[in-house]
Parts: sequence; C-alpha cells; structure tokens
Amino acid sequence: MSGDDRASKLAQRKALLVSRSELERLQIALLVHELRERVTPPRMERDGSGKGRRAGTVAAALVGVGLPLLGRKRLSRWLSTASLAMTAWRVARQWRSGPRG
Repeated sequence: MSGDDRASKLAQRKALLVSRSELERLQIALLVHELRERVTPPRMERDGSGKGRRAGTVAAALVGVGLPLLGRKRLSRWLSTASLAMTAWRVARQWRSGPRG
C-alpha cells in the first residue's frame, strides 16, 4: 500500500466520520424538538388576573437544560419523582382543607 493510497483512505474515512457525526447531531436536534413539542402544553390564554403565562416555556426550558446535564434515564426518574411529590402535596393540601361544598 503506497503512502498516497493510505492518505486517500484516511481522508475518505475522516469525511465519512464527519458526515456521520453531523447526521447524528441533526437527529438529536430533531428528537429534542419533538420532545419539547410533547412536553410543552398548549399555550394558555391570558385571563383577567394576568396569570396566563406560558407554563410550557418553563417546562421546555427545564427539559432542555436537564436532558443534556442528567441524561434521559436520570431525567425521567427525576421527573417521575417530582410528579409524584407534587401529586402527594396537592392531595395533602386538599385533605387538610376539608370537604368543599
């Protein structure tokens, strides 16, 4: 194998690796975009109190930051735990406030 032949094969391999990494980067960007669309609730309309902020923006930002930092499995575990904790908190608050009606 001559030096030119080897250099040519290395250049081809390098180009292939670069194109594969670019493809993987685009696939990840697409998956993140789809995840944000699923997690973000529909935009809330403004009511008279001014509390109609876009809650989905906060959720998307948290997922956007948490996903690269924690990874998919760990973030999923954290979100499940947070969801259960918030549910327990709401049940406890409802139970303490007594029956309505």
